[in-house]
Amino acid sequence: MQPARRPIVPALPALAVAGLLGVVLAGCSGGAVDPAAAPTSATTAAAAEPSDEPSAVPSEEPSEEPSEEATDPLADRPTEAPAQRIDAGTVAAGSGAQVDGTGSAEVTFVRDGQFAVVVHLDCGECAGTRAFMAPTGITPYAGRLGRTTGSYLMDVFEDSDPQQSLWLETDGAWSVRLESWNDLPVVSGPQSGTGPTVLLLDGSTANAEVAWEPADAEDSFQGRYFGVDRAAARMFGDTEAFTDVVEMPLPGALAITTEGTWSVTPTD
Repeated sequence: MQPARRPIVPALPALAVAGLLGVVLAGCSGGAVDPAAAPTSATTAAAAEPSDEPSAVPSEEPSEEPSEEATDPLADRPTEAPAQRIDAGTVAAGSGAQVDGTGSAEVTFVRDGQFAVVVHLDCGECAGTRAFMAPTGITPYAGRLGRTTGSYLMDVFEDSDPQQSLWLETDGAWSVRLESWNDLPVVSGPQSGTGPTVLLLDGSTANAEVAWEPADAEDSFQGRYFGVDRAAARMFGDTEAFTDVVEMPLPGALAITTEGTWSVTPTD
């Protein structure tokens, strides 16, 4: 008997995507969301309360009660910033920021503009490295970004504080590069890879076939998609290998967090 698949969507705030920054999607064929039209995080928090309205997040129903891990996968996140504090400077449209260091550190930066920030973390041979967003009430991932080198998406709410920080737990040398999600290279057609990434997808299809193979028994897949229309936002994931068709009207930005191997193929 095959083990029941355990979707990880319940571990995330189900309606948190409602108050997102406008996706400009520079260089893509689609239009842009007006940032002023997006609700604030206060509105988002209210929307996240249980109600009889259908969820904005398409997912299959869990076949079992969410485990404690699924309820709070970030239970062991730190509550205090590392003692070492390094300022990366300002992240603006067309102008990112980069900082290098060694050992655990709080990396601070200022976002100049209305966009989400992509964090590119390179920690080489750092064993056991973890990266966290500073714990706030207005980020969909108020905790672990990942455990390995890769790219992560943070700071997606339109009214989030321009002053941001992320916390690194490591003994090794590391490098962090920060940029607007609109400055990512635009890609189209089938995409594949291993580990965490953020893709700026062009195209005009309405769905995508997403396939995933975990790196090990502890691995999971978390996907967050943001289109030019606020209603296109999706969160999906699983703890078992899968191949599913996900409603994903292109163009848009897709953030993937996993240690495993994934592929994304736009379909009609």
